[in-house]
Amino acid sequence: MRYALLLLLSFSCMSLTIAQTNNIDTLRTLDIAPVTVTASRFEAKNNRLPFAISILNKSQIQRAQAQLSLNEALVALPGVFTLNADNFSQDLRISIRGFGARAAFGIRGIRLFVDGLPESTPDGQADVDNVDAGALQRIELLRGASSGLYGNASGGVLNMSTEEPSKQSFVETQALAGSFGFQRYQVKTGFMVGKLGVFSSISQNKSDGFRAQSAMQQTTLNLKLRYQLRPDTKLSFLLNYGNSPYAQDAGGLTAEQVSTDRRQARAANVQFDAGEKVTQGRIGLVLEKQFSAKHKLTARTFATSRDFANRLAFRGGGWVEFERLFGGVGLTYAYTGNKYRSQVGLEWNDQRDARQRFDNVDGKKGNLTLDQTERFRSAGAFWLNEFSAGKKWTFTAATRYDALKLSAEDHFLSDGNQSGANAFNRFNPSLGVVFAAKPWASLYSNLASNFETPALTELSANPSNLGGFNADLKPQRSLNYEAGVKLLGNTRVGLDLALFQINLQDELVPYQLTSAPGRTFYRNAGKSIRRGVETSLNVRILEGLFFTANYTFSDFKYEAYEANGTRFDGNIQPAVPRHQLFSILQWAHRSGFFVAAQVRSIGSTFVNDANTFSNSGNTLCSMRAGHAFKLGKFWKIEPFGGINNIFGVAYTNNILLNAVGNRFYEPGAAQATYYGGVKVNWRKS
Repeated sequence: MRYALLLLLSFSCMSLTIAQTNNIDTLRTLDIAPVTVTASRFEAKNNRLPFAISILNKSQIQRAQAQLSLNEALVALPGVFTLNADNFSQDLRISIRGFGARAAFGIRGIRLFVDGLPESTPDGQADVDNVDAGALQRIELLRGASSGLYGNASGGVLNMSTEEPSKQSFVETQALAGSFGFQRYQVKTGFMVGKLGVFSSISQNKSDGFRAQSAMQQTTLNLKLRYQLRPDTKLSFLLNYGNSPYAQDAGGLTAEQVSTDRRQARAANVQFDAGEKVTQGRIGLVLEKQFSAKHKLTARTFATSRDFANRLAFRGGGWVEFERLFGGVGLTYAYTGNKYRSQVGLEWNDQRDARQRFDNVDGKKGNLTLDQTERFRSAGAFWLNEFSAGKKWTFTAATRYDALKLSAEDHFLSDGNQSGANAFNRFNPSLGVVFAAKPWASLYSNLASNFETPALTELSANPSNLGGFNADLKPQRSLNYEAGVKLLGNTRVGLDLALFQINLQDELVPYQLTSAPGRTFYRNAGKSIRRGVETSLNVRILEGLFFTANYTFSDFKYEAYEANGTRFDGNIQPAVPRHQLFSILQWAHRSGFFVAAQVRSIGSTFVNDANTFSNSGNTLCSMRAGHAFKLGKFWKIEPFGGINNIFGVAYTNNILLNAVGNRFYEPGAAQATYYGGVKVNWRKS
């Protein structure tokens, strides 16, 4: 009844009589027909690639969204499960087919790129606290193993692009406010000056948070300069800066504590003032040279600096600081023939973390307990091939070799010298085939290997409580099988279906110890198997009226896994729901009015390896709407607003895997939350 009411509200909004103007931009809600993508490195239509690929355009990412978290857009993608959208100290957790589900904070196991530059570190960590959804033009998601394309920790790929410099000069500003002290302000501009194109954006987000000890503030700056050196050569300069002076951490609660008061913070998190502050800056250069229609060379280089301080909810070593520098270079040569395409590339990346731990004395920095410099160097070479046999068959083959070197230099010698080093060399091939049965229908299949080393943060979480690395941790390996069908040949209906199986060895699993509550350590499970189905349906019902439904089925199990004398064979992998459904009905009128109503439903989820505790499923409904008014020749004003969790459903915002003391749950707001704002745009015609 609730969900029928939600749809009724949507159609009621659609029945409003509004004067019609010629505003075609408001009608472009989503892409149904095949579109060109680059996440697979080859530029091609998504229905002619042997991978499961989904795309979000600017309208889906930005229109009437609060833009506080990427979660707002990513929930619309099949095969993706997100948690922790509201705890900005631990950052958004993104998992693709189970890769990334283990993350205690941030993102693991999947590769993130922004404007072609790595957002992920060489060791496989990533954070999106400096990615501004309000500056993004496009998100491409490649689901499935991608080590043959991108190397270490590539269980999936999120390829994000910021807005491009505009030939029509524009300035846009927006201001939002909402529940729990939410505020957002943004100014962005784009223009061309001769051969130079410019796009720039600055934004600030603030929130007091639903729970105690959960306030945050984040400022983000993006700058893109693109210069056309010659008709066949362009150079891009990319700058990103993010500063979060505070992001508090409310911590996990037991089910009983949630039932008593879901807004409370864990007492220890308040005592130790748990939270983080972080500053990150990145600069990059990308040079593209088109020698002819067949030959293209791309070179990139970048450098990133991240200063991080984190207060954890315990005393001994509970104050963590590190200064991270990472950067790299890459060179890719692409050949495009009539029936054959190829890419050859070399990449080198270097990461240096100067990590220190201090005692956390009730929120104050205490004595030094750890001081070490950690390095992660990677060198990779790849060769991609694509061969077309007639108009129906396309075959792909990729191979990549990666040489990885890890080291820790211990500077805290009062407890001995725990310095050490390790090296991994890995060869990852992949094969794929596409059969275009009809112009609108294609079948595909791929086989790929994948590997993932523990991140430096995971290696330095040593159960011995000493420096150095956890010598017992091994890289995770997997073999991935996938087959699917894509019906994407017209502009009215699109259907995407993917089936996969992943066989894993030495899966990396988080756990906690009673002697160090609140601190996460890692170990390897023996063998695991993941089977799943992902499907997506997009329908253009009428002009401007679209319906989307995605369903994901995940059957992820441990096959052979023993820890501390307890066997977990046959248990279900925690933190990934068996069933996940998303649907949205959205309508945009030529006048500039738009409205969207969406439902996200997830099944129950186990929260520990023993499968003795679980998180109940939930269904959350939300709605957003707005109207873009043209004022004269150059101006446009767009008021908008939204309601999340319309029916006040109790749900869990985040799960702490295998938490000590059964503190698995970080609750979300069991009430409707609101936001509203206005966007003002000046654009030179």
